[in-house]
Amino acid sequence: MSIFDLFKRKQREDYDEEYEEREEIKSSQQGKAPTAEPVRKREPVEKLLEDVWANREQYPDDMQAIELFLPALRDRLEIHETKCGAAEILASAGQEGAILDENGAPIGFKSENAKCAIYVPSNKMIAFVCVFPPIGDGLDISREMIMDALQENKVTYGIDQEKVDVIASEKKYGILFAIARGMTQTDGQDGHVKDCFSRQEDVGLKEDARGNVDHKSLRRFQGVLTGDLICEITPPTEGEDGIDVTGRILKAKAGQQPKIPQGKNTELSEDGTKLLATMDGDISFHNGVFNVDRLLTIEESVDNAVGNLDYNGNIVIQEDVKSGFKVCATGDIIVRGMVAGATLCAGGNIEIGKGMNGNGQGMLEARGDVKLTFMENANVICHHDVYASTIINSNVTCGGSVIVKQGKGIIIGGSIVAGKSVEAKRIGNQSGCENSIKIGQSMQDEDNLEYLRKELKENKDTLDKIWKNISYLKNKTELPINKKEILDKLQVQSILYVEKIDVISEKLEKLENTRPDFSQCRVRSDIIYPMTKISLDYAKFTVRDTTAMCQIYYEDGELVMGTF
Repeated sequence: MSIFDLFKRKQREDYDEEYEEREEIKSSQQGKAPTAEPVRKREPVEKLLEDVWANREQYPDDMQAIELFLPALRDRLEIHETKCGAAEILASAGQEGAILDENGAPIGFKSENAKCAIYVPSNKMIAFVCVFPPIGDGLDISREMIMDALQENKVTYGIDQEKVDVIASEKKYGILFAIARGMTQTDGQDGHVKDCFSRQEDVGLKEDARGNVDHKSLRRFQGVLTGDLICEITPPTEGEDGIDVTGRILKAKAGQQPKIPQGKNTELSEDGTKLLATMDGDISFHNGVFNVDRLLTIEESVDNAVGNLDYNGNIVIQEDVKSGFKVCATGDIIVRGMVAGATLCAGGNIEIGKGMNGNGQGMLEARGDVKLTFMENANVICHHDVYASTIINSNVTCGGSVIVKQGKGIIIGGSIVAGKSVEAKRIGNQSGCENSIKIGQSMQDEDNLEYLRKELKENKDTLDKIWKNISYLKNKTELPINKKEILDKLQVQSILYVEKIDVISEKLEKLENTRPDFSQCRVRSDIIYPMTKISLDYAKFTVRDTTAMCQIYYEDGELVMGTF
């Protein structure tokens, strides 16, 4: 048996005796007999964690990092204590009382200097040290020993030099210290935009508790003057690099540049921190940018006294638009009153406060939305959505949806063509008035198809004329030099037109054969009456019976009716 085994056995015997004495005293006090085989429990080494425990509030993450290597450190300390105890026994025995091994030879021991155990977690943002005391005549810990141990473990940055001095001078053995700390990288902050004007437009028709629509609830204009501040722009920051305890640089991420909503008639300041208006007008937010447009306000009705209007900007008409007149604007058109059999063309939205009775000839054309209270005997073409409380005997074509859910919410007669859906409280009436609704018709595709068909016809007509001229010139027996030059040019042109016609034909064929997505296309109504005809692509559906809470949608190439 080695001296280490002997020492361990002696430690166990001493512990058992001490434990049994405590149990006897405890049992005698309680009047109970001592237990025959006491269960020993290993007590934690409190001294080991006294420093990190004292700093647990300042560095809460340290305790979690220590969990990974603490068991192994405890075991190393226990082994080292065993070695130290064995060395003391052998040293006190001397030569005369030497302890012999199993072969009768005296057991010796080798002195060891104090040494450092360095622990660096995987993130390398902290390094711990625990110093083991010397064995026998070994040297006590010194500052140089600690620094050498750190160097061997590649710990070069963030070393707590004061703590190194304290450990070395006060011989802090068997205590765990956080000896070095890295610097975490600080990522840059993203830039951001602070708006000085609202991005939301108050465009909805307001409805009270009784279902009445407020005709005055149209979009509120936001006036702006040249040089006015539209947005404050905070640029991103670069961030600050970090460094771990091994000296490795931890690159920080730079903040992202914000999307600057710069649109028409706006400009950035020289330092890029302000978005400013470059003209007086009306500011609005469309398609992710602020735009400033000229604003023309007509205080009276558009009639003989005012005449037709064609304006580069937004138009606000405080009263009515009479029959036979035309109002055009590159921006929005807002009419506070009524529109009769007039024509309104807008590059933005059209909004009518008191509705429209077009007398069969009124026309609304908008690149954006059309919003009005009621529509009767009118024609509407818009690229986005149509909002109304009543649509009677009107023809509506839009690229988005037709929403008739406010007020009475009825659609009676006429024709509705929508790229997406048609929603209403009531479609049709009890007298069986015929309603035609077509959904899933992409306005953009129709425009492209129509444009390509028109372009194809024009190019074919031009090519026919070129071929006729070529044939005429070739039939001439003799041609002067200038006519030969014309013939050569015509032949080159004919080749170019043939190629162009091939390209247009290919585009047209591809577009005609493309199957759109009809999953969002549907007709939805609280009640729908007979003789309402609905179509989508080649599928057709006719409502034969009055049905409540229904929706018609596309499924497996057919239109089917369901409930909601």
